[in-house]
Amino acid sequence: MAELKLPLALGAVLLAAGCAAKADPGAITVEVTRGDLIFATSFYGEIEAKESHPIFVPEFRNTWQITVQTVVPDGTRVKKGEVVLAFSKGTFEEDLREKVSELAVAEANLRKVTEQNGDERVTRTLAIQRATMGVELAKLGVVEGVNLISKLDLEKARIDLARAELQLELEKKALASFERKRTAALEVERLKVEAVFNKQNEIRSQLELMEVKAPADGVLYAPYTRLNWVMAKVAPGKVVRPGDKILEIPELDSFKAVIYVRQRDATLVRIGDEASVVPTMFPDRKLKGKIVSKDDFATTRNERTGSSGPQGTLKEMRVVLDLEQTDQPLRPGGTLRADVSTVLAKDVVIAPLAALKEIPGGHTATLKSGKAVKVKVGQTSPTHAEILEGLSAGDSLRLE
Repeated sequence: MAELKLPLALGAVLLAAGCAAKADPGAITVEVTRGDLIFATSFYGEIEAKESHPIFVPEFRNTWQITVQTVVPDGTRVKKGEVVLAFSKGTFEEDLREKVSELAVAEANLRKVTEQNGDERVTRTLAIQRATMGVELAKLGVVEGVNLISKLDLEKARIDLARAELQLELEKKALASFERKRTAALEVERLKVEAVFNKQNEIRSQLELMEVKAPADGVLYAPYTRLNWVMAKVAPGKVVRPGDKILEIPELDSFKAVIYVRQRDATLVRIGDEASVVPTMFPDRKLKGKIVSKDDFATTRNERTGSSGPQGTLKEMRVVLDLEQTDQPLRPGGTLRADVSTVLAKDVVIAPLAALKEIPGGHTATLKSGKAVKVKVGQTSPTHAEILEGLSAGDSLRLE
């Protein structure tokens, strides 16, 4: 009985294997081909001028926020030196009037202290002169070698002379002390005047910054930018911070396209790749573009636009394309579509990703016959993969 069971079991296994390898005429199949592995997709972005004259909020001393009062409309043609934006003066003019009054008071105090010290200096100088005369007079009372006065009177005269000399010395010391005091007092008042004067000039200089002038001839453009930590366009009533970019005057003879590419696609986009760029305002016109730069780091849309939506957590990399010269009136800020095509690998075996199954350590594919084969994959695009080993051009694969 055991001898009969073995052949029957072996036959069952062979039958099962034959059924597994049997082709399924109803299965959907795709072909393995040979050619270039191409990554082609479309990205969306906007037009920017290659060269531009930016206009920033001036640096105001001890002022961290300021309100825009007036701004020349976006698209206005301006001349260099023309006022294009004005800030609200707020309390600056009131502060200036206050400092003018303070300066007048400080200067008056300086004159007062100067006059008072002048009077006291005259008084102390006269005291020294009187003490000097007292010494000279006392010397006349000291006569030695003659019998004109008694010894008692002579001793008294000597004491008077010593007293006069001491008084003179005290008056001189008092004058020296007064001079030091006078110098210090005048320096204090002078510093007060200087401080108020400097503050007054500082306010005047800030008032001069309240009017922003065009740095060049051209068309005024208000970009969508970060103003006081919020993404917006400059307008009357907007609160901005020193250093914020508020306006620019672009050179309208050459342009570039800026697109944002997801991280997973950024590795497939290379500097030097060409693209077909379609401006939204000219949908029937295609411009040639070439990738000239790609950021080394990614940022989220929320970081870039100042938004807080859940979709804004998607990380993207900034990619810049040079655009060919065109007679079309392009405008910075205009939107566009960039159709980018990149050759990832030339003349290689290619299979659709849909026909490959990822397994630990590699991939497998199922042939039309039903046989599963192990496949070694190289570079991939969003739809296809380069086949290094396991398949050949012309093979048919099941989509399972």
